[in-house]
Amino acid sequence: MRTRTYVFLAVCLVLSISLYAQQRGETPQPADKPIPLFFRETFKAPPVASPDEVFTTQHVANPNLQMQLYGPGSKPTPGVESGLFLVNRGDGLPGSPVVSFVWSGMTLGNWAVTLRDKNNYVDLTQPGSKFRWRVRPRSFRELRILIRLADGTMLVADYAEPNSTFFRETEYYFMDVERWRTVDPATVLEGRDTNWKTNVDLSKVDEIGFTDLGRGTGHNPAGSSAVDWIEVYGKAVKRPAR
Repeated sequence: MRTRTYVFLAVCLVLSISLYAQQRGETPQPADKPIPLFFRETFKAPPVASPDEVFTTQHVANPNLQMQLYGPGSKPTPGVESGLFLVNRGDGLPGSPVVSFVWSGMTLGNWAVTLRDKNNYVDLTQPGSKFRWRVRPRSFRELRILIRLADGTMLVADYAEPNSTFFRETEYYFMDVERWRTVDPATVLEGRDTNWKTNVDLSKVDEIGFTDLGRGTGHNPAGSSAVDWIEVYGKAVKRPAR
């Protein structure tokens, strides 16, 4: 009798497991959705006779974005070849195509470029939130991601893209940026608060851009930064109605 009871219980257990597995198969768990592309900017130049021209808002290709320039080096000084430029040329590698890129070689001071969506903040708190870009920092220049929060605080990332002879594509996750430092928007120098900022609330980021925290060294292979395009992946957060 006891043997029959054990067999009966074993059969019930197998049937229960089978039924549970079937139910699990009928209602699969939804897969996590990938973090969407928030914006992509390619800095395409309008048709011009010269391959180089002063970088302005007309070079922003994405109609949903607004550009902001910060720092004394971001704009030209009258009578002097200076400021950020939009350059149209190849990379120098054999067979490399002509591309349009932001170039800092003629800047006379610190500079920064940021982009903001006209209708949305971006939430960068999700694990898959990241930026991708095609860049070429040269010599001692190191490109850094710059953000401006909804409350106006400007921060620069501890992460820096090291120098490279040619353009390269890289990506980096915001959750891997362990530290941020405040930046003075007027000078694009480190703020007076020299403490590293950790656990920064990235749920409402107003502007995202880049800087190398330096000036250019002119028309030569050293001392400049170039950005061909940039992508930001994050969740859109509707701006409050004015």
